[in-house]
Amino acid sequence: MDAAITLIDIRGRHALTMREAARRAGVSEAAPYRHFANLDELLGAVALEGYEILIGDLETASSARALHDAYLAFADDFPGRYELMFGRLGDRKAAARRRKLVDEVADLTEEAGGLAALHGIASLRLAGLG
Repeated sequence: MDAAITLIDIRGRHALTMREAARRAGVSEAAPYRHFANLDELLGAVALEGYEILIGDLETASSARALHDAYLAFADDFPGRYELMFGRLGDRKAAARRRKLVDEVADLTEEAGGLAALHGIASLRLAGLG
């Protein structure tokens, strides 16, 4: 999973394959399948871990400004992972869990303008428009 995360952070979600994750991890091509049934499951796991990290960052913020800055810093620091987190997930279990995590992020970001506003700012910045 660490190899997948690194690849997504460097090159984006579409650069990730099970074969490339295995190669970067220095394991056989079959090794990832011991942990994940397919690429969608691996991508779902990476997205969910991203939410856990983001939530942890937001929970330590002490003000609306700190929430704002923490959210945007996460998106800036991990653009590939951020885009994966808010993109289509093929793994149904991960997608169902994500709904709950998005609600948690929305609750945490409410005093900083809300998730929609912060996501909009982050998305514009990632597109080079903000």
